[in-house]
This record gives sequence, structure tokens and C-alpha cells, in this order.
Amino acid sequence: MNSSFEQIVSVTDRFAPLFMPKTIAVAGVSGKTIKQGNTFIRRLRESGFQGTIYPIHPSERRLEGLVAYPSLGDTPEIIDYAFVAITAERVPDLLLSARGRVCYAQVMSSGFDESADGQNLSQALVDAARRGGMRLLGPNCMGTYSSRGRVSFIDGGIDTAGSIGVMSQSGGLSMDILRHGRSRGLHFSSLVSLGNCVDIGPNDLLEYFISDPNTHIIGAYIENVRDGRRFFELLRAANASKPFVILKGGRTSQGQRAAASHTGSLASDDHIWGALAKQTGSILVDSLEQFIDILAAFQACIPCAVIPSGRILLFGNGGGAGVLAADCLARFGLDVAPLQAATAEAIAHLHLPAGASVANPIDVPANILQREHGAWAQRILETICANESPETILIHLNLPVILGYRHVDMLDDLIETILRVKRQIGTRSHILLVLRSTGEPEIEARKRARVLQVMKVGIPVFDGLADAAYAAAALHAYACFRHVRRG
Repeated sequence: MNSSFEQIVSVTDRFAPLFMPKTIAVAGVSGKTIKQGNTFIRRLRESGFQGTIYPIHPSERRLEGLVAYPSLGDTPEIIDYAFVAITAERVPDLLLSARGRVCYAQVMSSGFDESADGQNLSQALVDAARRGGMRLLGPNCMGTYSSRGRVSFIDGGIDTAGSIGVMSQSGGLSMDILRHGRSRGLHFSSLVSLGNCVDIGPNDLLEYFISDPNTHIIGAYIENVRDGRRFFELLRAANASKPFVILKGGRTSQGQRAAASHTGSLASDDHIWGALAKQTGSILVDSLEQFIDILAAFQACIPCAVIPSGRILLFGNGGGAGVLAADCLARFGLDVAPLQAATAEAIAHLHLPAGASVANPIDVPANILQREHGAWAQRILETICANESPETILIHLNLPVILGYRHVDMLDDLIETILRVKRQIGTRSHILLVLRSTGEPEIEARKRARVLQVMKVGIPVFDGLADAAYAAAALHAYACFRHVRRG
């Protein structure tokens, strides 16, 4: 599918029907029960889709309150995006009926490469898509989430349009990423569930996300890339212009067997992916939680414009937690160094109450933090920021202790203090916030409200100090790569 037309039209224009469709056909809609097609139409409406929807059914004439058509070739308009959720055996004939009138078809149906007897059917699917004149997404995939196109495959509608573009070779993880991301304050430009990748694959989406002006951060859950050389060349040519976070499935022999049964793919060696990340400035993570954490960090934090120092300032309540965090940061090559002499002298002039330690890590007990509505925290942080500019300020608050002071709203006071400091320092230093909790519902409710608030002003929030340390290391590694490559 490398026509001369495709070579002339830009990558973003070629993918416009997938991400900004004006017409959507839906096959797999029933008038008697609720099938995947019915659910998809309802999610389109919930998301505020403004285009035209055409249900496809061989005999029904109206479905979900819309006029239905017997085939993809019978609709009154050319179809930008066809959602297909019928039995696998019926899909090739449906695609053949398009007769060049469908731009992109997404096949949700399973039963192709991931099953032992589905390979012949998979080839028939590819042949039908080519003869039908369309690009094919899937099969065995959830489809496309597009904030600008108002298209979604999960409940809850469309969140505020953002700058994170994600591709995933797992439909289940696609939904997890959107839902977990929503709770963490992430905003996506788009997310694509790729499935078995018999046509459109990681290389196509990587090329699109690199070119898309609305996508500033790229994330990917990948089990296999068929043309690894092309994937590497795209990343090298991009020269780390956008952070690329990779969650690689199948990095062990056990994971590779699982990937083969999941999408029919053969996963490549873990060492290859490690080398790719090192040579392209990509961030390779080990878990979904790390994936979300690093996307949150890059969404909130603008990469350092100056030479990254790797210097970290630790501030919070809990001396032991600070010591463990210093150990963790050291393992990543980050420096929790003593304060400079001028800074230490300026802090001495504050005449801190007894019990506070300001050697970096800076440990200020809650009984001091609660005084004067968080004024001591603000004085310490402002004094430090007036005298030096660490690459990252990592603030950790022990919520059960903080919320235990019932006579004051210490959490709100401290959050407001942190926001004031952030406004003062701008992008000179990253601020990462850790809200340590024991999981009680009341604490978690207070925490969630604050997570969304501070993410809006460029402060990512983490559950634990180790999570924040990993994010600080990712930000530092990316900044170092960009500095070296760009001189």
C-alpha cells in the first residue's frame, strides 16, 4: 500500500481519516441485543462525535435510531473509519464489499493469527483489505481513541485533549492506560490499539506520532515489531525530538511464549531493546505503573534547557524515607549533594525550630510544617531556590501524619505552598511530588483531588519515593541524551 499518492500526501494527512473521521461505519450492531457495535455507537455519542454514523447489517434497516445499510459499499458517503465486530469468518467478505469506499477498517474480531487455525483466515483478511482499497487496523484490537476526533472505545467520554500519543499491541492494556492515565491527570492526543498488526503496525504509528504536531510525548506497549530496522531508523532520525516511552512485552522466554499466544507475534531479544533505547534516547520501562509514571513526568516537566546537572533536592517529613530515597537516587546516578555554603548560611538565618534537618535530604517534621499554615516549608524552599537551581526538587509528604493534625488543614496549606514555589521557579527546576499513603479511602480521596490539581500546573505526583526517583532518572537521561546529540 505504498502508492504514489501516499508518497505525496503527508503522514498526518494520510492518517486524518483514522484520527479525525467524518464518517464511521459500524458492523456488529443488533436490533435484538447489545453487541459490540451497539456499545461502540453509544460511546461515540457519549464522546460527542459530530460526524455521520452508518450501521451495517444485511437485513435490518434501522439500528440504534440510525438508518442501516447492507454493506460497506452501499453507504451514501465514503467511509473514513469502519468499526468491524462480527465473527472472524465473515470479515473478509464484508471488507470486499467496500469496493474502494473505505479508508480505514478496524477489526475488533479475534480468531486470526492468535489461534492455531487462523493463519489462512488472516491472509484472507489482508487480501480482502487490499482488494477493498483500505488500510487495516487489527484484527483483535479495540481501535482508536482520539480526543480531537471525539472517538473512544471506553466509557466516560473524551477527556481534555492532550499531548500524549500511545500505541498498544494489547487491547486490555489500552483500556488500562486510558483509565489509569485519567486518574493520574494524563491527557492524550490519541491512543491506538494495534492488535495483530497484519497491516498497520508500530512503524506506521511511530511515524505518525513523530510527525503529529499535537503529540509531544509518545508511549508504546510493544510485543513485536516486524521491521525492526525501520523502527530504529525512525527513532534515530527523530533525534529524541519527543520523549518515547517503551513498555516492552516478551522480554523473557516466558514472556515471549505468552506474546506468541496473545497476538501471534514472536518477540525479540531483551538486549536488542536495551540497545535501541540507549542509542535513541528512548525510555524503556518494566511495568504499566512505571509507564504511567514516566508519561506523567514528561507531560508535566519541560526538559532542561541547560546542561542537566543530575542534582536532586529532597524535602519532606520523614528522615528514614529521605535516606532510602537518597540511596535509590544514587543507584540511578543522581546526586543528593549537601547544600552550597551560601544556601546553608541563608537557611541558618531563618532560625528554624529545633528538630528540622537541612543537610539535604531536608527533613522537617510535621509538627513544624503545620505551624503558620505551612510558612516554614515555604521559607525553606524559597531560600534554597533563591540561592541554587537543582535539576529536580523531590518533595515527599507522609499523608497519614499530615492529615492526622485535625486542627489545621496541613495538606491544603502545603500544596498551596508548593504551588507558590512552582510559580516562582517556573521551569528552572522540576518539582516532583510524592504523596505517601497507606490506602485508607478517606486519605485516597484527598490525595486524588490534589493529584489532578497539581498536575495542571506542571507537578507530577507519585505514590512512592522509588517511583519518583525512577521518573527523575528518566527525565535526566532524556535531557542528557538531547544535550549530547544536539551539542
